[in-house]
Amino acid sequence: MIFDKEFRMIRFLNTFFRAAALASCVLYVGCASVNTAKMAGPKDGGISDEQIRDVVERVAKHQIHPLADGDYPMVANLDQARAAKPPEGIAWNYPWGVALFGMEHVAHETGDQEADNFVVQHNLICADYYSWLNEVQSQCGPEAANFTRSTSIKGLMALGSLDNCGAMGNEMLVSMMRHPDEVTRKEKEVVARVANWVLYKQDRLPDGTLWRPHQYGGTIWPDDLYMGGVFEVRWGIYNHQPELIDDTAEQIIHQAALEEDKDGLWFHGYYVAQKKHAPYKWGRGNGWVTVTLVETLTAMPKNDPLRPKLLKILRAQIKGLERVQAPDGMWRQILDKPELWEETSCTAMFAYGIARAVNEGWIDRHNMIVARRAFAAAAKNVTDDGSVLGTCQGTSMSTDLQYYIERARPDDDPHGRGPVMLAGMEILAGTK
Repeated sequence: MIFDKEFRMIRFLNTFFRAAALASCVLYVGCASVNTAKMAGPKDGGISDEQIRDVVERVAKHQIHPLADGDYPMVANLDQARAAKPPEGIAWNYPWGVALFGMEHVAHETGDQEADNFVVQHNLICADYYSWLNEVQSQCGPEAANFTRSTSIKGLMALGSLDNCGAMGNEMLVSMMRHPDEVTRKEKEVVARVANWVLYKQDRLPDGTLWRPHQYGGTIWPDDLYMGGVFEVRWGIYNHQPELIDDTAEQIIHQAALEEDKDGLWFHGYYVAQKKHAPYKWGRGNGWVTVTLVETLTAMPKNDPLRPKLLKILRAQIKGLERVQAPDGMWRQILDKPELWEETSCTAMFAYGIARAVNEGWIDRHNMIVARRAFAAAAKNVTDDGSVLGTCQGTSMSTDLQYYIERARPDDDPHGRGPVMLAGMEILAGTK
């Protein structure tokens, strides 16, 4: 989403972005300590604004931990590099990138300076470490690759997939645009490296669609719409390349032709060699689609010729989601299988997307109750200390329903944290 003056330009490209806030929010249940100053009722989905804010702030605070830069001496060999003190507390992976993205929105919406400072410091340390590791590689040659790819930012050093690029690159760009006077040369080098992979190195089909040629004979993933597309949208704004927004829009349209069902829900990917979509409508896969749609539409000029197509896809998906929402407000691991278990990360993603669509005027205002009910239900899975429960672990594409049924739901799996913060902040943004 977009912040303050720097971000308002996303809406019309050459104007300012609207200030927005995301984050998923959670309702008081069991041991969760939520501010109940205002009791929630049916008209607000069973959760008050105060409760939403309380939950989101707890989830954000739960992400904050000690950070420390390393020692980065000049080295002549790998033994000296290995002996240098590494940084502490940083990571580079896509669930963590979404969590940092959520923290940035919490900081914007609530004024949480601690969350803001944490994200800024985290990214500066990542950039410093990246710069030093690059120097190590230049000094020590090809044999240094194994060392640099065993570090806490191995995903950035190795790249090799969109999972190692877009989510972290996106949150770093957001932070840079929020704090333009504090951007360092090293941060610019990091996001340029990510952009180089997304734009020029990731495999594409002849029509430009992102794909993974080495998995199952070639596959197309809805997950990659977020992993590549959301970064590409923001990179286009940052570098004044509006055509990149349209490239992401084309990605969505191409994938919809292959994966969107007549009910508006999406199958979990497409097998290129077999020319068939995956058989199941996985919750979080649809969540990545929703998030990418609303981020791209927010960035698009209103006169963009691709805009009506994206709005049609988004509205169809939201209608489909409303039909399969569980009575308690949650969505399931496989969306159209009511016998399957309910899943937190996709529920929060849909709450976020629906709330944004309402706030932007793309769908009727009454749909906000759907988002609030979803958030209230997901909030039951947030603990006193801000852990998010009930989230499916990382998941591949499969033709076996049992595979999805048996996926683990580790306590506080990182895939759930960012979506909860994003959804809550977007819902709160609509109450201003």
